[in-house]
Amino acid sequence: MKDINTTVAVILYKSKLLSNGEHPLMLRVTKNRKVSYKSLGISCSAKYWNFEKNEPKKNHPKRALLESIINKKLSEYNDKALELKSVEREFTPASLIEGIERRVRKVTVFSFYQETIDRLFTSKQIGNANTYKDSYRSIRAFTKNQDLTFFELDYSFLIKYETYLRGNNLTDTSLSVYFRTLRAIYNRAIKENAARLQDYPFKVFQISKFDTSTRKRAISKEEIKNIEALHLPEKSLSFTARQYFLFSYYGSGINFIDIANLKWKDIVAGRLIYNRSKTGKELNFKLLEPAQRIIEHWQPITGATPENYIFPILDKTRHITPTQIDNRITKVIGQVNRELKNIGDLAGISTPLTTYVARHTFATVLKKSGVGTAIISESLGHASEAITQVYLKSFENSILDTAAENLL
Repeated sequence: MKDINTTVAVILYKSKLLSNGEHPLMLRVTKNRKVSYKSLGISCSAKYWNFEKNEPKKNHPKRALLESIINKKLSEYNDKALELKSVEREFTPASLIEGIERRVRKVTVFSFYQETIDRLFTSKQIGNANTYKDSYRSIRAFTKNQDLTFFELDYSFLIKYETYLRGNNLTDTSLSVYFRTLRAIYNRAIKENAARLQDYPFKVFQISKFDTSTRKRAISKEEIKNIEALHLPEKSLSFTARQYFLFSYYGSGINFIDIANLKWKDIVAGRLIYNRSKTGKELNFKLLEPAQRIIEHWQPITGATPENYIFPILDKTRHITPTQIDNRITKVIGQVNRELKNIGDLAGISTPLTTYVARHTFATVLKKSGVGTAIISESLGHASEAITQVYLKSFENSILDTAAENLL
């Protein structure tokens, strides 16, 4: 449907001859006998242009590409003109062009990625910065380091990118992460006027199609006991990995980043009081006896001063900047998860053990023990965690302490 009072066409502007011997293609907007022009940034030889129909001739070597660019631009302008008319908003050919073109700054996908990553690192949002870095590396690998505009990042591009990722044997869960990150970068680009909403490909490309259901990520209390019963050499990596795993389970599902950042000063009268790295919220829980024993193991090794880290993951003399801390924690998590896999095999547990399994098991065991979801949810660490934390905050510590006894 078109605004009959406004005509939009693409013409070959013969009044100007470019150095390549071709003429520029111009968008011509006409309304109430007023005319304005806007260059499309592409050109065509007169011999390949149909002046009657204002379109490339059939024998043009790149006819399909030109037609795609022209049709997209015509559709964009006709839609905008109709939108303005529907809300009875007056416009001229010049204001229509300005309204569509002025807001988008010229920036490529690669440069916008780098701008975003640099900003996140500067603001010490290391986790987010690394997520964008992973996405950036994947896009560069797919395009073989060929940069592109957000206009080119269309539905067709996304389909090809999906095929590429599947060809690398990525699961739907991994695909969902990559595409959600790419969608986030596009959303940021729109907000910062580096991309246009009318070009947005995620209206059609649905990320929800990916199956993100995951295999079992929790184990039973009996399997926890099997892990505890294993004989592991005290100075081995497996022994230390088991300690981190069990401390997470008995420590109210504390995640690995927070375990790494715990200091001796965070223990007050048999309780652990700390601020979550992810949310900044203060958490306060009683140290159950198994967690207390783990703490006591490290006391003579790391407990010289209240400012020392409890666990030997971070070194306050070496891991100082947010990037250094994040890199170190990421490295240790990888090492720990490899050891946990071996521990699971030794304990005869079919579920692959990771640091996250301890956290998930904490929530699942409580739920199976009859503890209400208003106190703890089995989706700790995911999108609904904020809601869970709101509920947790409203309960007295004594209620949470009683609930935690179900872990033993």
